[in-house]
Amino acid sequence: MALNGRLPDSLLAYLGWPEADHLRLIPAAAASITRLAAAFEAAFSKPLYLSDAYRTYAQQVSLKVIKGVFAATPGTSNHGLGLAIDVASRVNVDGSAEHRWFEANALPYGWVNPAWAQDYNSNNGQHEPWHWEYHFDLDTHPTSALAQEDDMPISEAEYARLAGAMQATADSAVRGLIPLIVESVWGRQVTRVLDHPSTALQDMVDGTTAALAVRETVGNLTGGGAAGLSDADLARVAQACANEADRRAFARLSD
Repeated sequence: MALNGRLPDSLLAYLGWPEADHLRLIPAAAASITRLAAAFEAAFSKPLYLSDAYRTYAQQVSLKVIKGVFAATPGTSNHGLGLAIDVASRVNVDGSAEHRWFEANALPYGWVNPAWAQDYNSNNGQHEPWHWEYHFDLDTHPTSALAQEDDMPISEAEYARLAGAMQATADSAVRGLIPLIVESVWGRQVTRVLDHPSTALQDMVDGTTAALAVRETVGNLTGGGAAGLSDADLARVAQACANEADRRAFARLSD
């Protein structure tokens, strides 16, 4: 079953300021928008409000019924991947000082108002100045998505290495989900080790279990496809993430 709109709670983080602390995104995106919100408040002396962030599949179904063409087909929205926000505070108003500020300042934090949301071409999607999407590879100061809950976080250098394995042709949404993929695979590896130590450890040495888990996770997160990744690209990502999952599981066992 595809995970769009069905992400487990363990792979989501609440946003870090009072006006949005009821909303969630994947951890890297949550950390980034929290930093951007602080910069926005410093610039305008008012807080940043969001009307939406991560949506469950059921929420997307309801929204599609209510908003029609202004909502994506359930299972295809970046909201369902924890990578998109709908911004208020006049950022949603074309030409406003707040929207212009976002255009000038959001990109280094990894946030983009996509072309389809800007071009007034209904064939590409509706005009949505409020809709912004997170791209991990554009974030110039990423925070480890695992550092909040993990005592052994993956380094920014390792994120960069994993992202590089995707190559320039890979879909940016999948690159942004690499931390989530690593966390998902690593968590399953640790569970298997604790439940079945002898067979799980041998599988990890062989590298087979983690590689297969990464392939499955990438497919699930992209609705069953690989979002433009070739078999060779996907194999490289699987191996890179498998290596990290193995390292983290072995290190935890040795603590």
